[in-house]
Amino acid sequence: MSDTSQIALIRKLYSAMGDVNAFKSLVADDAEWDITEGFPNGGVYRGLDKTISGFFPFMADFNEFYAKGDEFFESGDHVIVLGHYFGVSKKKGQKVQSRFAHFWTIRDGKIVRLQQTADTLLIAQALGK
Repeated sequence: MSDTSQIALIRKLYSAMGDVNAFKSLVADDAEWDITEGFPNGGVYRGLDKTISGFFPFMADFNEFYAKGDEFFESGDHVIVLGHYFGVSKKKGQKVQSRFAHFWTIRDGKIVRLQQTADTLLIAQALGK
């Protein structure tokens, strides 16, 4: 069975793996990123530029960090993804794998909202916090 266009959009975001230009092409300028407290740079970011400048700098603490969706569910204009973060911290060289749930909202073919929840303890430990 092939993906719906909304699930395909979210898969494309995950496969971008930190490519800022790909990210910008998929996310609306007025997007909101709601990142669970305890996650690096957790908080709410409104607007594409604030999300890029405020949230994503945490990735500099990793040699590698990416999200991989395992299960995708669609309901109306929402896509729910259960998956894992994978990373290797720069400071400790520690590998980390942590579960997440992402709740995406899509409007007019663009991502307009992410509400994220994740197992933050393992990521904090990999960063030595």
